[in-house]
Amino acid sequence: MRQAGHDIADDLRRRILSLDLPPGSILSRADLTARYETSSTPLRDALLGLRDEGLVQIMPQSRTMVTRIDLHHARQIHVLRSAMEIEAATRVASSAPVEVAAELDALIQAQSDEAARGDMPAFSRLDLAFHAALFHAADLDAVHRVIRRESIHIDRLRALHLMQPEKVHQILDDHRRITSAIAAGDPDAAADVMRLHLSQSILLGARLTQERPDYFQPVKKGAAGL
Repeated sequence: MRQAGHDIADDLRRRILSLDLPPGSILSRADLTARYETSSTPLRDALLGLRDEGLVQIMPQSRTMVTRIDLHHARQIHVLRSAMEIEAATRVASSAPVEVAAELDALIQAQSDEAARGDMPAFSRLDLAFHAALFHAADLDAVHRVIRRESIHIDRLRALHLMQPEKVHQILDDHRRITSAIAAGDPDAAADVMRLHLSQSILLGARLTQERPDYFQPVKKGAAGL
């Protein structure tokens, strides 16, 4: 079944962000054309869109490569994301809506179920849904969209961290503690847990670059650590 350019882009984006297509992977246009049963034009449009998002690098008349993780960029976006997610958690906890806590509890249970099945892609989608629900409840959907657009390096850093078994349990525990603080109407506790929750993958960034240097862009000279 032939697929349109946006469908191809959606699938390739999912595979790149989940590390199914690891950083540095060479994308064969012939293989992609066969996989998606498409012609060169929709595939070209998909790759150009992914290039504009920073997910692939296109070298004319040569090759297309999945970009490597930019830890410096991830650290910068983490500053924005952390500030805005703490604000969202604080806002929601201040109003203590019972229905929001119930929605978050349901997402946590679904995450736990997927973790038990070993379905990490589904677990990751529910992780994103948990945070999206917080932004929505805080009436910060536009802010969330901006952060999502800039989070490609954070997402892949987290996917790499998620390969470590303890990360799954940590995420679930943090989500439960955030939800408990919201249910209790405790904005300070919600902010504290959210701050810690968001810092883990970033704090491990240096170690992860040592473990998988082939996944990361070389650090530019003069780039200050965050």
